[in-house]
Amino acid sequence: MGAGVPLSDRLSERLPRYVWLLAALALAAACFAAAASVANANVVWLCHPSMASDPCHGDQTTRYFQPDGSSTVATPDVPADPPIDCFYVYPTVSNQPTLNATQTPDPEVRSIALYQAQRFSTQCRMYVPLYREVTAAGVTVASQTHDTAPYDTAFTDVEEAWQHYLQNDNHGRGVVLIGHSQGSRMLRALIRRDIDPNPAVRHHLISAIIPGANANANDFANLSPCTSAGQIGCVIAYSTFNDTPPNNTRFGRTDTDPVGNALGLPGGPVICTNPAELSGAGQNLQLLLPSQPFAPGVIFLLLLKLYGGPPPSADTPWLQPTDHYTGTCETSNGANVLMISPVANARTLNPSPDATWGVHLVDINIALGNLTAIVGTQGQAWLTAHPGARPKGRALR
Repeated sequence: MGAGVPLSDRLSERLPRYVWLLAALALAAACFAAAASVANANVVWLCHPSMASDPCHGDQTTRYFQPDGSSTVATPDVPADPPIDCFYVYPTVSNQPTLNATQTPDPEVRSIALYQAQRFSTQCRMYVPLYREVTAAGVTVASQTHDTAPYDTAFTDVEEAWQHYLQNDNHGRGVVLIGHSQGSRMLRALIRRDIDPNPAVRHHLISAIIPGANANANDFANLSPCTSAGQIGCVIAYSTFNDTPPNNTRFGRTDTDPVGNALGLPGGPVICTNPAELSGAGQNLQLLLPSQPFAPGVIFLLLLKLYGGPPPSADTPWLQPTDHYTGTCETSNGANVLMISPVANARTLNPSPDATWGVHLVDINIALGNLTAIVGTQGQAWLTAHPGARPKGRALR
């Protein structure tokens, strides 16, 4: 079936049916999801320094391709005892057919930690809570009904894990918050409620990297967008597009975000901070990907559509593909976004699932090299500003 029809077009036809099937299952199972959400309130970690192994750690050997196809191989250093911490909240990935997922390390959850979080282990200790995320089906339902109650359930777990981290693991260390999409939305709420108003906790915030969730000027009273790599106590946020956002875009403006009122978050002028410029790379985005394919499911199908086929891979665990891109923050059709452009013969990425999302799926990976460099620089700046900042045994409240 579909002979002669491009793979991306065939996926465009199938994806809506697949997502709506999940949505129908979610509606049928909503009562079971609600019951489960009440019962399960314990902190469960996907990645934690006490774990012998987790998806946030692995071989970082990377093949770096140039636009002409030439390449070199290098292995970034991974410190045995990183001096700072990272608290990462993953985006929507769950294939479970309920509105909220269970706190289980499903293959797609482990995949997203590999894709988005593992590289940061070169700079920081990784803390990643398993939480009752709103599933792919749940996001579809919420976007249509505007019932955002499942986001409240998800946030309960994130906030509980954050408080557990502060009381049991932080011990006065600096911490970077990292999220994407739903994870960034959770962190917007966490900062707004628990960090920004609390000077004792805000003191330990190195930065917050929260792309893909319409972070805006009205979110925080004490935090502002980062303007340089060495700045601390600031926010990095953006949403990635490679074409003019449509009138009903999900990102770059808050008035067309279908779940924009989730968690009581405000609307306002959306932030765009260019990670390429912050890292000192001009407009050059440093795309990094693991060679391991993403776990089967909704995100895997959406990635196939994005790339028009299988994502790039190499003979090393990580790669910087031949496809290179530049990025600039610009306002387009009323949306403030990070607009990317291909370098030389780089492939043009397809909006996925559709034009309202832009190239949202690669918000983190399109600039992962820049972001990890920024975290390293910010971490050193925070340590310099807070000499002897690793007292033991003091819990934050």
